[in-house]
Amino acid sequence: MRPFTVTTRIAAAAATDENSPTSRLGIVSQRALLIAGVASVSLLTSIPCMAAEAQAAQNVGIDGNANDGENVGLNEIVVTASKSAATTVLKAPTSIQAISGESLQKQGVIGFMDVAGKIPGLAVQDLGPGDRKYVIRGISSTGASTTGVYYDEAVISGSNANDGGGFQSDIRLYDLDRIEVLRGPQGTLYGAGSMSGTIRFITKKPDLNEFSGYVSGEVSSTSHGGTNYNANGALNLPVVSDKVALRLVGWGIDDSGFVDQVRVGASLNNPIGLVRNVNNDNVLGGRAILRIQPTSALTIDASYTRQRSTTNGSSRYTPEGITAFEVQGAPIIQGCDLCNTDVGRTPREDNLEVYSLTANYTTSFGTFTATTNQFNRDHDYNIDNTAILTSFGVPLPVVTFETVKRKVNSSELRFASDFDFPVNFVIGGFRQRETADLDIGMLAINGEGRPIGRFSPLNSQDALLNPGVGSTVFGRTDYRSGTQYAAFGEATWNVTEKLKLMGGLRYFSETLNGVQQNTHLVGGFPEGVESEAPVVNEEQTNNKLTFKLNASYAFNESLLVYATASQGFRSGGLNPPSIFGPIPPSFGPDTLWNYEIGAKGRLFGRLLEYQVNAYWIDWKDIQVQEVTQVAALHYIGNAGNAVSKGIEFELTARPIQYLTMNLSGSFQDAYLTEGATPEELAANPTRGVTGDKLPDVPRFQYALGLDYTAPLPFDGDWTGTLAADVSYQGKRDAYFDANPFNIELKSYTLINARAGISNELWRATFFVRNLTNKRAQVSAINSNQDPHALITVRPRTIGLTLARNF
Repeated sequence: MRPFTVTTRIAAAAATDENSPTSRLGIVSQRALLIAGVASVSLLTSIPCMAAEAQAAQNVGIDGNANDGENVGLNEIVVTASKSAATTVLKAPTSIQAISGESLQKQGVIGFMDVAGKIPGLAVQDLGPGDRKYVIRGISSTGASTTGVYYDEAVISGSNANDGGGFQSDIRLYDLDRIEVLRGPQGTLYGAGSMSGTIRFITKKPDLNEFSGYVSGEVSSTSHGGTNYNANGALNLPVVSDKVALRLVGWGIDDSGFVDQVRVGASLNNPIGLVRNVNNDNVLGGRAILRIQPTSALTIDASYTRQRSTTNGSSRYTPEGITAFEVQGAPIIQGCDLCNTDVGRTPREDNLEVYSLTANYTTSFGTFTATTNQFNRDHDYNIDNTAILTSFGVPLPVVTFETVKRKVNSSELRFASDFDFPVNFVIGGFRQRETADLDIGMLAINGEGRPIGRFSPLNSQDALLNPGVGSTVFGRTDYRSGTQYAAFGEATWNVTEKLKLMGGLRYFSETLNGVQQNTHLVGGFPEGVESEAPVVNEEQTNNKLTFKLNASYAFNESLLVYATASQGFRSGGLNPPSIFGPIPPSFGPDTLWNYEIGAKGRLFGRLLEYQVNAYWIDWKDIQVQEVTQVAALHYIGNAGNAVSKGIEFELTARPIQYLTMNLSGSFQDAYLTEGATPEELAANPTRGVTGDKLPDVPRFQYALGLDYTAPLPFDGDWTGTLAADVSYQGKRDAYFDANPFNIELKSYTLINARAGISNELWRATFFVRNLTNKRAQVSAINSNQDPHALITVRPRTIGLTLARNF
């Protein structure tokens, strides 16, 4: 029987604090804590006092059971990030972290934010569900995402070319096989979206022979919120033995909100004032995967994923000590704990679909893979723009409604050789077609915080010309499309049994087009004019050739060292033209070089596993927000250079039987080496100057975890688990330090704990998330349009999960 085991982490950041969680973990032996501490300082230093205990524990496998002398490693998750032969994390000569689906399920992971804090070198700009941006190794700026995100073979990387919301889609992580996080540029195999790294969500595929599945239910209560419900399950159905199988997965989430909107409809007739728990999160989704294997050589997977999520309002809140933006005719109010001071209601809806078709054909000399995928996302994003109108002397409460319809079609054909001689390679071709259709309408609102009417292009419905009657303040549309082609390849030469050399390249070409149109002007169209003609962007083309070099040396089965030099790039884009002043029609790609060395392996008879690496990134022609001298119009341009350097490490240990320990962390130093000149800063104060730290990059980030899983003296092969994890993020800036709107986000530590029992059929887990009810400052918003506000994590949540396998 395989006991219920969970790998978790506890932050080491507070290790020197006598009141920190680590100082109170009396159930853990002093010797076990010493192991993690010493190993984190010197991975290759022997610890003589551990030798006897390590030898005695050699016959204990990863699941905590005796394994008849077979020495099983702790990190044997198989990964396929190289798009060639599958390998394990410790044998891959790159900086990669893998989290198994079993671990995700038993930890109660619902979304990527539940594990993001435990991944070294990763930060998240978080404005709420469906509105997040992933940052790896400090590489982030205005423009498209710098981190590639894949759902199996489908490209689902975030995009925010326009001024609306919707950075990264938030597909819930149920019934996954694993998550792979590749740190550093992946420009050769994964392309333009993977400038700083790649995140891959790999779904669990159908079993052709076994009828199986699970159902899981969860109920919990959130402080300052309400009751939460979560149900999910999977069903594996063999249709034709050894040939055809279907796997169905479904999930439903009803999470209460915890932010109260305190002045809805302020200054308007019959304002409703307080609306509690506006940032609820309701999600309904499912996935179907059909696997067909007509022969042992050919496997075809067809899948469809759909998810709909809604919320009644924003997660941002105005903290204590901050005066909310002024609303003419309404009292001035101060911020408070978890209170949103918007005047208008801002519900959101996010609908997404992923279609995938992938075929793999294996021969004696290699594997051919063909895949085509379609990612569709419709995101209705609303924001209170009362503050920005007030700043221009227009005291009119409004909400801007933005609908973004995005479609990404990606296809790839590749061959991974498996020759019986020293050189093997991966070659392939890639095509992607993306369209994004943005529709914006700024509407006047009533005392309930909702629009007084529908959007209209007519002057008779202009809210300024017809106060109290007209519904519309402004409107525009923005349609953009891009088509890219790429050819790529990587070749590996096994110089000896221990030495490997790898080289790769990718040639990329992209064509961009765009059309914009103002559908309603502030104050209405001039007399006799009913509409404006569409403005067509001049077609833009980007081309780039990127490289990657890697050398690795395996001293033995327990020690691998490697060095990498890799190039990353992010595609350029279009700027919408303006009637108020000249704006460059487009902006170019930005590029970087990443230089990295690392080591990974095992110590103490495979009871301690480690990865450690150091990197230096040189980033050129950064995409930044620029501003015109006339009318202060914002657009994207290329300016400035930066450096990001750091150290990342991961440790997994089992010092005694049944106890699993994890320690991971990173040190990062990311700053501008060429910032704005005094003249440029005067024109655009939001720009950074030379020496400024890059936003949203914590200098220190640590995590440490404990999991104790042991058999219980009950009939039915029950096991019990006690586990805890703490994640720590150091302080960081929300914007450049020179930016007058910058907010320094404080460091924070989050603590989770759980206890559970399980056997092969049943699992019950009692949990507490955010044990100390910490108001972690995850992200901040501050500008003329979005006055000072913070985003935090869900307050203390206590609950119970019950799952049944079959």
